[in-house]
Amino acid sequence: MAEVKAVADVTVAPMKTKAPRKPIMSLERKKSLFGYVFVSPIILGLIAIYIPALIQSIQFSFAQSVGKYGEELSYVGWQNYDRALTVEKDFLKTVYSSTIALLPQIFIILIFAFFMANILNQNFHGRAIARVIFFIPVVMSTGIVTFFDNQATMTDTYSSGEKLNVGTETSAFNFEEIQAMLLSTLGNSGLAEIISSAISGLYTVITSSGVQMLIFLSGLQSISINMYEAAKVEGATGWEVFWKISFPMISPLILVNLLYTVIDLFTSVDNQTISYIGKYYENSATYTVASAFSWMYTLLLLLFVGVVFLLVKKLIVYQD
Repeated sequence: MAEVKAVADVTVAPMKTKAPRKPIMSLERKKSLFGYVFVSPIILGLIAIYIPALIQSIQFSFAQSVGKYGEELSYVGWQNYDRALTVEKDFLKTVYSSTIALLPQIFIILIFAFFMANILNQNFHGRAIARVIFFIPVVMSTGIVTFFDNQATMTDTYSSGEKLNVGTETSAFNFEEIQAMLLSTLGNSGLAEIISSAISGLYTVITSSGVQMLIFLSGLQSISINMYEAAKVEGATGWEVFWKISFPMISPLILVNLLYTVIDLFTSVDNQTISYIGKYYENSATYTVASAFSWMYTLLLLLFVGVVFLLVKKLIVYQD
């Protein structure tokens, strides 16, 4: 009994367990690091090239070129900006006319992109080929096509009087006849001009809506199929499903595409204002004036984007 009691009195020391090693870097931190590595070329480009160019452009806008070849700068304050407002009056007129001309194209591009995204989201034979065809402008927006656009070769060919002309010298169908037919059919010169302008802008609409279609399509594909099935069970029509489910769910993307379209069109090489400013950049003596024009146009563009954002933001439905 004494031996059993002695054994019972012996206390067993607890075993020491090693604490789990904390990971050096969490998964979320690793993903963030990979993201920074992915965008590091852009960040380096901004720091090394873009930001210094912006600072130099601001310096040019407040200076005047002096010297035999305009290689030196002399500070003149707000003289270049005053010249843009008082002397070069065609600048503001060009900004106004180009803005008015682009407003209809903005809405046409958004409507076309949204319409085509809904079609490409349906199940039909040859859907993959159709998507490739409509996304070709996005792929072709770089390289040789951009070179031709910069030379205004393609746009001038399309926008000339020979567009839509079919046949030889005695062509039975041309763009002038389309305008005359619209005027005689509608009986309203203003409405006929709007429709003919939309036809003239088909090239810009098609080549400028690829990214928007891609964004809208990704938004439509992110909507749960259960919502459509529930609406179908409840007897909702296709029109009701569109306005009650599809449109509200992708409304945030409408704002994104709207801002993207505005910036894309207002900074395009085909823009009248960009072409107007580019003429001043061709001469080293007026390079400083062109810099002032560029910054004024940039500020006006940012103001326009801000107004559009505040107006459209109230119409956006955000899903919790």
